[in-house]
Amino acid sequence: MTPATAAILSNPRPSEHIVYSYTDDTELTDALTLFASVGLLRGEAVILVLTAKHADLIRQRLEQEGYEVAELLKSRQLVIADAEDLLATFFLDEQRFNIGIGSLIDTARAVRGHTRSVRVFDEMVDLIWISNLQAVLRLEELGNEAIESHSVTMLCAYSLGHGRPTSLPAPILACHSRVLSVPYLDAV
Repeated sequence: MTPATAAILSNPRPSEHIVYSYTDDTELTDALTLFASVGLLRGEAVILVLTAKHADLIRQRLEQEGYEVAELLKSRQLVIADAEDLLATFFLDEQRFNIGIGSLIDTARAVRGHTRSVRVFDEMVDLIWISNLQAVLRLEELGNEAIESHSVTMLCAYSLGHGRPTSLPAPILACHSRVLSVPYLDAV
């Protein structure tokens, strides 16, 4: 990971929508661990919508870095949701999406009468972008609406290569305020 990419993942601008493309799970794990750990250190809430495989990798990495993942989950400072289950819950139902994402954000944000900033990672889009680009574009638009209405920072990730395209289509890139790509591009 380049220093520029690390700086963006550590210190995203408020209400930023970042897209990160990667070619292997180690790259994603490194990026997500940095995104989550800096947020947690700052007292922010971190919502990770992940596949089961990536959830296990991130839990392990956060624990290796000294985080008490069970305590963070209990306090709702860290929320880990299954991307496949969440996608199935509200696929193409905009009202359910808004309620579901809004509820996750509101629950994570509230802490003993105070509110905290929230960082969201979403892997749902990666599950369907190859088979249903139009649905992904709508999910990204709904993500932008959630960013605006809840003032959160959102990071999305897409896997490239290994039988998939080697770059993201322009319409996906256009849905985001910042583009991070490994290894081809630092930041746009």
